[in-house]
Amino acid sequence: MKNAYGLERVIAPAHVFPASAWELDNSRTLKSGEMRVSVKRIHIEGTGFRQICQEANNDEEIIKEKINDIVIRRGKLHNPVTDTGGLLYGIIEEIAPDCENSKGLKVGDEIILNASLAGTPLYIDKIHSIDKMYTQIDVDGYAIILPGSPVVKRPEGLPVNLLMFTFNESGTLYTVSKEAVGKKRLAVVGNNPMMNLVFGYTLRKSAGPDAEIQCVFDINTENLLKGHKIELLMAEVFDEVSYHNLLRPVECLKTFKEMPPMDMTVNCADIPGSETINIIGTKSGGTVVFANFISNYNIALYVTEAVSKDLIIRCADGYLEEYDEYDFKIVEELAPYFEDAWIHENKRLKSGFKAAQTMNHYASYGLTQAEDFVAVSRSMKAVMEEIISVSKYDCNVLITGETGVGKEKVANIIQKNSSRKVQPFIKINCASISPNLIESEFFGYEKGAFTGANAGGKKGYFEAADNGVIFLDEVGELPLDIQAKLLRVIQDGEFIKVGGTEPVKTNVRIISATNRDLEEQVEKKLFRRDLYYRLNVFPIRVPSLANRREDIPHLIDSFIRKYNDKFGVEKEVDDEAKEYLQSRDWPGNIRELENVTQRLIIGCKGDTITMLDVMRELHGNAMESISIDIDKEQIDSGEMDLASMVDNFEKNIIKYACEKYGSTRKAARAINISQTQLVRKKNKYGI
Repeated sequence: MKNAYGLERVIAPAHVFPASAWELDNSRTLKSGEMRVSVKRIHIEGTGFRQICQEANNDEEIIKEKINDIVIRRGKLHNPVTDTGGLLYGIIEEIAPDCENSKGLKVGDEIILNASLAGTPLYIDKIHSIDKMYTQIDVDGYAIILPGSPVVKRPEGLPVNLLMFTFNESGTLYTVSKEAVGKKRLAVVGNNPMMNLVFGYTLRKSAGPDAEIQCVFDINTENLLKGHKIELLMAEVFDEVSYHNLLRPVECLKTFKEMPPMDMTVNCADIPGSETINIIGTKSGGTVVFANFISNYNIALYVTEAVSKDLIIRCADGYLEEYDEYDFKIVEELAPYFEDAWIHENKRLKSGFKAAQTMNHYASYGLTQAEDFVAVSRSMKAVMEEIISVSKYDCNVLITGETGVGKEKVANIIQKNSSRKVQPFIKINCASISPNLIESEFFGYEKGAFTGANAGGKKGYFEAADNGVIFLDEVGELPLDIQAKLLRVIQDGEFIKVGGTEPVKTNVRIISATNRDLEEQVEKKLFRRDLYYRLNVFPIRVPSLANRREDIPHLIDSFIRKYNDKFGVEKEVDDEAKEYLQSRDWPGNIRELENVTQRLIIGCKGDTITMLDVMRELHGNAMESISIDIDKEQIDSGEMDLASMVDNFEKNIIKYACEKYGSTRKAARAINISQTQLVRKKNKYGI
């Protein structure tokens, strides 16, 4: 068979399997060994669905757009942020003559594909509705079932939504059912009520009525499962239900310290950091099963070693034929309980989520290194939500924005809150490296590679950053030949040193930043389109200060604290001075504002930085030739307030600069404002 495993469907990168590919061919015409299905419903893996909803702020139209965008760009439903897919239900349209069809499937049969959509060519024509309870969507479209993919004929009478939800966990459910036999104390830890309940039911079914089973929910569980029959099922399955902050396992475990450790625990939370609860809460010789791909399995092993426990640790298993029949039985028994079930959004959590977007509140999300990140304006709150969303997912990020907006600060926060936070973090300014040295700096060189090379060779950035994060600042400045080599590193996870012949393996997460319009660069053939897509898995646009003026006073306060500590002084900025600084456009953005604030602290003679200090700093050249005429009688009588005096003073500065320099461009440059701002002020004062 030519199309073994669907390899003919792989577009990029070449020589990988469909599940690993960045893009698949999702054309309708069948290739060898395939079948085409008219897709009616898609189950999106829970972690990926939750990430899309967070990024879309739960707006259903935006959720649909984001799902469509993934399928359009990739030819499959493979969330690049969470590296997850889903399952599909549909009706067979066509079967290739040489398709292996041991189950005797025929055109018109209703089937469920029990293999991930991360490796299945898919086309969506329209998304009709979103089912948040089951994390599923109703669609019109088609999919190509690749040779060897497990297909299950839908049993009559079983609800498709619950069947697909269960199939998505089938391997782990079957594992849990075998491991739970004979256990007396068990627990399920998670933040999805449906998943906790399905796993809890499986434990109860296998462990028996005399077993003690606890359900531990994360306190920030977004959706609560409601319904009279659901409440009955919860009471039948669990002996106790409790809510804890899974990101604070030490506090959580204080609740359990007086209880005997569990014989078996199941972790189905998509919260990195919750693994500790299962490891500490399970007795030595007990069993821990991880049902969610987002769990940090490696951290679980480290904790196990640290506490010297002998545990059986299991993860989701691959496909086995007997999973199907087991799932059919589970769904048949659970279906009556879910007939009147519905989800209820945790309003308390949502209001608290929005309120916590100001600075000094990010610790509640488990974020570190974010205390001085100012996000008061709506635009910067949105950026912080994106940082919260992407930090825990091991995907590439592209940060864009004008010079000086704080792109490196965003990269720092992402790295410090990622699963690679204890690994190397290599920062590279792509514009500062000579074109002749970029390749050897990036990938290193072997000994004797060129004249002047170190005798023992040299490691490059990518070798030094193995298992860590690389920050490519000003990535738009990379030459095309280096772009091609960088693409290979991302696609294949390997590179060849200068002067070498053997590939060197590397595993890095790439965070890139640029002030250029990379899409425009792509159109001009100055930046590779395939590399752009690889880097732009999760885009973050940092707004300019002109679009986040509400943040300026808070940034000034932050800089004042910073430089007061540095210089050993105690200075402050009065409100009028802050208001004037807030009104400016700041073409240099945060970097310019910070530099000006530092100079104001140094230049101010007193303890309070006033409007006059700001004027001297920003318009020093003009002020040297302008006298300030102040009518003391007007001040004493209250006929002239500070705002009027400032306007009068500013008018004189604008008038003087225009008369001295002639053009508005030169005048604006002399007094350090934009030409647009100067023209606007000229019109304001009638100059």
